[in-house]
Amino acid sequence: MAPLQAPLSSMVFYLLLLILIHRPTLVTADGRGLLGLGKWLYKPFCAHACRAVIKDRHKCLLTDSAFLRTLALCIAKRCPRDGVTIPVIEEYWYGHIATGTIGNWEVHPLMSYQEALRNAQDDVERVGEGSVPYVRKGKSLNATSFIRKEDWVLEYNARRHLERSERDHGRNAISIAITSVFLPVLLSVLRLLPRRPLWYSRLAASLEQPLVGRRHRTPIADLAIMPTRGQALYIAYLIAAQVFFCTFPLVYVHPNSLVPTRKQHFFLVIGDRTGVIAVANLLGLLVFSSRNNILLWITNWRHSTFLLIHRWIGYFLILEVSIHSLLLFLLHLDEHAIESRQPPWIWGVVGSLAFLLLFPTSILPIRKRVYELFLVFHQVFAALALVATFLHIYHLYRYAWSEIWVYVGGGVWFLDRMFRFVRIASNGRRRAIVSAVDEDAGGVATEGHVYLYFPMLSWKFWENHPYSVLSSFVSVGESRGGGNNDKAEKVSVSTHSLEPPRTNPRTTLLVKTMDGFTRTLAGRVRASPSHRITLGVLVESNYHSNLATRNLSRCSSLLCIAGGVGITACLPLIRTFGGVHSRLVWGVRSGALVRELESELGTLRTRGVELETSVGKRVNVRDTVREEMEREGDTGDLGVVVCGPNSMADEVRAAVAEFGTKGRRGVVLVDEGFSW
Repeated sequence: MAPLQAPLSSMVFYLLLLILIHRPTLVTADGRGLLGLGKWLYKPFCAHACRAVIKDRHKCLLTDSAFLRTLALCIAKRCPRDGVTIPVIEEYWYGHIATGTIGNWEVHPLMSYQEALRNAQDDVERVGEGSVPYVRKGKSLNATSFIRKEDWVLEYNARRHLERSERDHGRNAISIAITSVFLPVLLSVLRLLPRRPLWYSRLAASLEQPLVGRRHRTPIADLAIMPTRGQALYIAYLIAAQVFFCTFPLVYVHPNSLVPTRKQHFFLVIGDRTGVIAVANLLGLLVFSSRNNILLWITNWRHSTFLLIHRWIGYFLILEVSIHSLLLFLLHLDEHAIESRQPPWIWGVVGSLAFLLLFPTSILPIRKRVYELFLVFHQVFAALALVATFLHIYHLYRYAWSEIWVYVGGGVWFLDRMFRFVRIASNGRRRAIVSAVDEDAGGVATEGHVYLYFPMLSWKFWENHPYSVLSSFVSVGESRGGGNNDKAEKVSVSTHSLEPPRTNPRTTLLVKTMDGFTRTLAGRVRASPSHRITLGVLVESNYHSNLATRNLSRCSSLLCIAGGVGITACLPLIRTFGGVHSRLVWGVRSGALVRELESELGTLRTRGVELETSVGKRVNVRDTVREEMEREGDTGDLGVVVCGPNSMADEVRAAVAEFGTKGRRGVVLVDEGFSW
C-alpha cells in the first residue's frame, strides 16, 4: 500500500464518523434523537400535565368521552398562562393523547379539541360548576371533571424538570464528546507556525517531561505510566470536564410528582446524567483507540498518547457507569423486587458488570504478562458492554433517544475494522521467511510500522502485532548474512518472480523475542533444522505510531539514539533526512545485529552520516545530547530521535529537558516507543 493512502483512509473514516455524529439532527419527530438539539419530550407542558393526572389505563383514551372532555377543560384553563396557541394544542391533541411523549398521528381521538371543549362546557353549564366532580388519581373517570390545581402542578413541575434535565444531559453529553475529540486539534495549532520561535521549542521540551520524577516510558512500580506534563494537562481538563458536566447545572423543582425530597431529586438528576455522559464518552474512547485515527495526522500526537487518553476516558466511563447504577439502585430500592425482573434493569446490570470487569483486567501488569489474553477479553467484554447498553436503553425508551451514542460507538468500531481489512486486502496474502537473523517481506513496500497476522502459526488466527519497518526495497541478487541470535530475530516476507526487476519491494523487520506470540514464532524457527521457516502472512499497513517525525523537516541536524532492534525506527528517518548533519548512536548487546546491518550502515557512511556503535556497553546519552546541542556552527533546530529500552528513552528525555529548555537552539524530541 502506498504511504499516501493511510491519511486518505483516515479521512474517509473521519467523514463517516461525522455523519454518524450528526445523524440525530436529521430526525424531526418530537422526543427522538438528542434532547438539547431542538428535540423535546413534552410540548406543551400544560397539556401533558393534564393528561398525566387523568390517565386511565383501563380504557381506550381515544374513544372515552369523559376523558376527552375533562382533558379539554384542563387544557383550556391551564395552557393560556404559558401562551400556548390553539394550533399547538391541536397538534398535541391529534398526536399525543394515545401515546404520551412520542407523537403518533395515525390514530385520532373520537372528537376534536374544540368539539370536546364545547361538550365539556355544556356539561358544566348543565350540572352547575359547583356540582362538577374532581379527578382522583388512580380512580376511574366516569363524567366530565375538574382537575385540582395542586395535582396538576405536581405533574407540570415534574415534566418541566424532566425535560430540562434531559436537555442538560444531552447538551453536556455533546460538549464532553466534541471537546474530548477535538481539543487535541486546538492544542496542536501552534505547531503550524511557519517558523517556530525558540520559546516554543523550550515550552515543548518542558511539556515533554514526566509530570513527576524522571520516568515516563518506565512504569512506576510496574503498575502505571507517568504522563508527561503535556499529557497531564489534557488529563486535567478531562477530569475537570467530566466532574463539571456530570454535576451542573443542578436545579431543584418543588413540588413535583417524580421525587418527593431534595436528596432523591439529586440522586435522579446525577444518576441519569452520569449514565448519559458515560455513553457519550464512547466516542472519544473508541476514536482514540482506533488505528485509523485521523487525529494522528492532524495533531502529530503519538499513538501511545491517544492510547493513554483512551485508558483515562475508560476510567471515567467505568466510574460514571458505577455512579449511575448505584444512585438509581438507591432511588428505586423500595421497588427492587419488581424492577430487578424487568429487561432494562437486567441489561443495565449486565452492561455495568461488563464495564467494571474491564478495569482490573486492563491494568499494566496484565497487559504486559498476558497481552494476547488481555486483548481477547478486552474486545469480547467491550462488545458485551456495548450491546447490553443498547438493550438497556432500548427497553427503556425504544428508539426515542440516547441510543444514538451507542450507534456512534459501534460505528467507530466497525469503521476502524473495515479499514483494517482494506489495508490487509490491498497487500494480499504474502509469504514470510522467518529466520534467526534475516528475512525480507516481498511484494510489500511499507514505512512506519505494520501489523502482521500469521494465521497458520497457531489456532489464534486473529492475533496481530505492530512492528517497525527497517526497509522496504532490496536490490535483486543482494544477499544478507545471517547467524543465530537468541535475543533478536528478523521477520520477512518474500516472493519470487521469473524476471525480477532491478529492485523488489520488500519489507524487512527486526523482531525481539519476548513472551507470547514472538516466543512461539522463535520456537518454530529454532525447531527447524535450517533455522528458517516459511509462513503465510497478512500485512496490515501503513501506519505511523508517531507522526511527530514530520517535525524533523524543520531541523538542520538530526541525532538518532537507538537501542537494540530500535534501529528499525531510526534508519528510515536518517535515510530521508535532508538536513546538513546527521548522527546515529546505536547501543546493542551483541555484534550479530551490527554485522547483519553492515551494508545498511555502510550506505549511511558514504552519505556522510556520523555513526557510533556501542556493543555490549552503555551509551552515554546525556553527553551525546549535550555535544549536539552545543555543536559549533549549527544554529538551526536539532531533531532528537530515540527508539530503544524504556530506561534509554527516559534518559534521552531528561537530557533534552536539561539542555533544550536553556540551550541556544531549538530541539524537537521524537520518542519512537510503541506500547499498549
